Amino acid sequence: MATDVTGSRDAVEEVVQVSESPAASMRVWRVRPWNPNPLMRVSDRVEVVVRALAAVAVAVAIPVSGAIGTVSYTGAQARIAAQDAGKEHVDATLTGEVQRLPAADRYGVHQDRYQAPATWNHDGHIITATIDVTGPQAAGSTVPLWIGGDGNPTIEPARPGAAAAEGIGTGLAVLVESWCAAAASVWITGTVLDARRNARLEREWRMMNRPIGKDTL
Repeated sequence: MATDVTGSRDAVEEVVQVSESPAASMRVWRVRPWNPNPLMRVSDRVEVVVRALAAVAVAVAIPVSGAIGTVSYTGAQARIAAQDAGKEHVDATLTGEVQRLPAADRYGVHQDRYQAPATWNHDGHIITATIDVTGPQAAGSTVPLWIGGDGNPTIEPARPGAAAAEGIGTGLAVLVESWCAAAASVWITGTVLDARRNARLEREWRMMNRPIGKDTL
């Protein structure tokens, strides 16, 4: 019998707690901007509107950033394909001594460069030019070289996945910036409205209380 009474009491207390705590949907409905409740201040309504717009912006930013990332990927893929068209990997033969060229990067760190005259074959024609090499090497050494459609030295083709990485990076950048902008708008609005509310409460408090040091009999 005691167990039944205890179980019934726990069930009643649980029902009371559930009934006393409104559901999340009810709490959201109570803070709607058009709530006729006079206790809801204008600043409260403005803050709710800003939060709702921020939530919508956060949700909309997901498909928008995905679409922008897709467009960026497509453009990068076409650009890389055009840039790498006609590039060819050949073996160049050094025809002279390697020269060291002291140089410094943008951070002021000294990084020596090495150059040497070299020749290579392109479409049956022997081309001679000065190219960059990785370090001191003897004349007659063979070094790998990337050349363009005109036979002149060029940079190596883009790595596989470069276009995808660019598209993903662009989409993520747009998404993060959009979310940061939404969060900043909510924070700035809340800070400004809190300052206004606090200032108003302070004015009302001063009106309700007589100045300190001026007590009357």
